[in-house]
Amino acid sequence: MLFQACIVINSEENNFNRDEAGQKKWEQEKVVDYEVKKRTKREEDASSVVAKLLSNYNRQQPPTLDKATQVRIGIYVNSFYAVNEQTMDYTISMYLRQSWQDPRLKFDPINGRIDTIRLGDGRWNQIWVPDLFFRNEKRAAFHSVTVPNRLLRLNSTGHLWYVTKISTTLSCPMKLQRYPFDTQSCPIMFESFGYTMDTVYFNWLDSPVDVDPGVELPHFTLTGKILYDCSQNYTVGAFPCMEIRFLLRRDIGYFLVQLFIPSMFIVVISWMAFWIDITALTSRLAVGLIAMLIMALHNMTAPSPLPRVSYVKAIDIWTSSCVTLIFASLLESVAVNFTMREKLTGKRIGMKLRSITNKDKEAGNQPDECEVDPAAKQLANRVDKTARIIFPVVFLLFNILYWIVYQ
Repeated sequence: MLFQACIVINSEENNFNRDEAGQKKWEQEKVVDYEVKKRTKREEDASSVVAKLLSNYNRQQPPTLDKATQVRIGIYVNSFYAVNEQTMDYTISMYLRQSWQDPRLKFDPINGRIDTIRLGDGRWNQIWVPDLFFRNEKRAAFHSVTVPNRLLRLNSTGHLWYVTKISTTLSCPMKLQRYPFDTQSCPIMFESFGYTMDTVYFNWLDSPVDVDPGVELPHFTLTGKILYDCSQNYTVGAFPCMEIRFLLRRDIGYFLVQLFIPSMFIVVISWMAFWIDITALTSRLAVGLIAMLIMALHNMTAPSPLPRVSYVKAIDIWTSSCVTLIFASLLESVAVNFTMREKLTGKRIGMKLRSITNKDKEAGNQPDECEVDPAAKQLANRVDKTARIIFPVVFLLFNILYWIVYQ
């Protein structure tokens, strides 16, 4: 009997737990259903409000006719794709932010609480939006994967918030006199295409330029941003324009590894000729010529291609100085050999004639045609020893001056 009573009690407890779980599930479903209905009702109310606002709306007219409309601009930078010195441009991906007020789109808060409406896709084609364009643009594209990357929100006060994701390649006139120690100032210019400042004027958002913390540029570091007013007078009037300049400092690490350090070693290798015997002219010249060829090949392959500018760059001064030092070491080897081989007779010093007897002629003996002058050889050795000191000192002083001026 006791066992049967326990079974009955456990069965009743299980039934109670099932009933309680079912009650909770039913309540949760009811809450979800209520929220869905509430959201649907809110969306329907918002749609009806927008439809009413746009019923007599003329998107061809600016928001106000009696005064200029203020359009506030800002950007959020996602990435810098490339900075190209050859074509003097850079590519950037960003969110373009615009904000303005259109009194024609004011409405009373929905249900007394909802004061912001997200306008659906395509609504930007039904209302007035600023005709902003990039004045220094080469090419640009909107993003539409997987949906059009645009956001348009309307506040009950008539303020609109319009965000578009854009990738664009922009012109960046570069000054390369200090290349590769240069800092470039690359602009992005926002200008109205068809409205003069009597109708529209631009201003900055509270935070005009935001940059993603993970943004990295190849060979460059973003050191700052400068804001300008680039408004310009044309034939038909003054058009509003705002400009952001990105300060990009070139990183020197790549050039140290690929250019400066290898060229230093090549110059030092050319000095090996100063320790080769002064009579071995072929070996001494071979060292200089090989160093010259290696330097020429390295200059063609190591640095990145640059535009053919009409002025001298810092990298040109470095490479031409290294080539000059290598060529000077080659001339030193030739000069030392020439100094040593002085002739000893008449106008040709270093040649000494012996009297040739008939016996010598019969024996086939020939005179010594060339003999080294010990004084000339001693002078050549002194020149070599001096070059071993002068060339490294000159190269060291050049390095000190070069890095002080450009770095």
